[in-house]
Amino acid sequence: MTQVVVTGHGGYASAVKRNLSMLIGQPEGMHFVDFDLQDDLETLKVNLMHVLQETGQDDVLFVCDLAGGSPFREAAFLCTTCDRYAVVAGINTSAFTEITFNRQLSARQLAQLAAEVTVQSVLVYPTE
Repeated sequence: MTQVVVTGHGGYASAVKRNLSMLIGQPEGMHFVDFDLQDDLETLKVNLMHVLQETGQDDVLFVCDLAGGSPFREAAFLCTTCDRYAVVAGINTSAFTEITFNRQLSARQLAQLAAEVTVQSVLVYPTE
């Protein structure tokens, strides 16, 4: 099963955890790492490495709040160290719920699924 590491600026990871808990209950195989204002890059690295030690040899999908930020860059660097790791950024709640129900997929397959679900679930109302 693919492990999922949610990380982002401020309380992003904690907020995603609360959001998912409200919608589907406590998500299994998901880990949440906030990058708070008082944290430096070394703190973020240590926290991410700690989670990776907990996950063992499983596939890992890093889910970041936005592409290009420090959490994304650190996750992308970690992806260069292991071909079982992948990263996706900017997904929405619909994609997070799909991830929780499809953890049997590889990290890369989950990343692709999350991106597709996010695009498909964006809605503008009213339509023109």
